[in-house]
Amino acid sequence: MTTNAPAVGAGDYLHTATPQRGAWWRLVVAVAASTLGLVAGAIAALLLITLAARLVGYGDFEVDPTNGVNAGEMLALNLGLALLIPLAWLLSRVLYGVRPRWLASTRPGMRWGWLLTCIGVAAVVWSPFLVLGTAGAVIAREAAIGAGVVAFVLVVLATTPFQAAGEEYLFRGVLLQGLGAIWLPKVVCCLLSGLLFAVAHVQFDPPLFADRVLLGTVFAWLTLRTGGLEAAIAVHLVKNVAGLIPAGLLGDVEDALDPDSVTWVPFVVDVVLLAIAVPWIIYLWRRWEAKRQAVSPAYPGPPPAYRDPPPQSWP
Repeated sequence: MTTNAPAVGAGDYLHTATPQRGAWWRLVVAVAASTLGLVAGAIAALLLITLAARLVGYGDFEVDPTNGVNAGEMLALNLGLALLIPLAWLLSRVLYGVRPRWLASTRPGMRWGWLLTCIGVAAVVWSPFLVLGTAGAVIAREAAIGAGVVAFVLVVLATTPFQAAGEEYLFRGVLLQGLGAIWLPKVVCCLLSGLLFAVAHVQFDPPLFADRVLLGTVFAWLTLRTGGLEAAIAVHLVKNVAGLIPAGLLGDVEDALDPDSVTWVPFVVDVVLLAIAVPWIIYLWRRWEAKRQAVSPAYPGPPPAYRDPPPQSWP
């Protein structure tokens, strides 16, 4: 049995989880388990936060997003999505024999310096929306900013990175690598990753659905281009924070998460912002990778499950 190491640099992230056989049924199991995991994680997080609230004296705490999304409910939502990280690790290990660090990148492991660089780029690109949105929300508020609003903002800042990482580990991690395991073209894998991401949000208004497909597809492409999840996590978390903080200050989080009516304006805005952020990230990636190769040109080698492509497309 032969192995084929990825090239130096981004490596072949897409084919990290390539098994010798059974790629189709493994992907089906991964999608089914991911669906169940999303539901189970949300329920577990809600129960955990409700129990914690009762234990600390909030006996009347209950989840009611129709009455606005408070700090506790936001914490439960983000915690449920953060639980996708260990779920992705488990699925990758059990279905494909790939250790968790190979989901993060082809290094392997999380490249923390590169992650911070990407967060900086995303923060600059989305800063007008965060700064102007926050300022506008403060001005538009009729009541003073109370402890509940402060708690909500703190929850967003503290837990959104884990929420974004959870979604990326699942959709651009184990599911994208699962698509790569059946040797579909890269562009098809990226598009399917975007479609799965959009469907998982269960929001099918055409503008909103198209926006999710766009984001999921671009995140998948960034993951393959840079050989890891860092860029996708960075853009995902900064975009969410830029939208949630102004919404929290206005008490309009429910509409931000699940809008009743939506136009094509957010889609166009995301196209423009991604058109700025993505080339910038790729430019910095080339410089970052060139510097890394100058210091340590040797690639550490392929993961245990990396194999040559099968001779046919059957499982």
